[in-house]
Amino acid sequence: MFYPVPGGPTTFKFPDQRKLRIVACATEDDVAHPAEFDAEGQRCLIVGKDGNTTGLTVGRYAGIVSFLENEVGVVSRELGIYNSGLNIAESFSDKGDSGSLVWHTRDGNGHMVGQLHSGRNKDGSSGNHITYATPAWYLLKQVKAEYEHADFYHTEW
Repeated sequence: MFYPVPGGPTTFKFPDQRKLRIVACATEDDVAHPAEFDAEGQRCLIVGKDGNTTGLTVGRYAGIVSFLENEVGVVSRELGIYNSGLNIAESFSDKGDSGSLVWHTRDGNGHMVGQLHSGRNKDGSSGNHITYATPAWYLLKQVKAEYEHADFYHTEW
């Protein structure tokens, strides 16, 4: 499911004990210009998350960042993540998955894409049709502004 293009690479193997190492964060440019393609030939990032409610699921981020303004004028950045589009796959997220890390793989390693916070269903169906996440590059920038020595990829203590 991480390589939906027929004849595409299939080198990714989920790590032993289901522990995918997160080694980096997708940059603003990675998110703005996805380098992968879905089964319909559209540019996207194939992303995954392991949520409290739905477990491990796969979705598609199509490279569109939304800017939403709330009732008091605060603007937020949102990544819209769609279900995988495969008939055998379930919804990317559901209630209870908020806070989950959304990631994609590159060279067998995990790269943060965003943090899931909400979603919308379609026609009253269960599960979300679209999931919203705050971009990881933006979140890390905010944390670093407050804690300049924060290390997100530490391997030893």
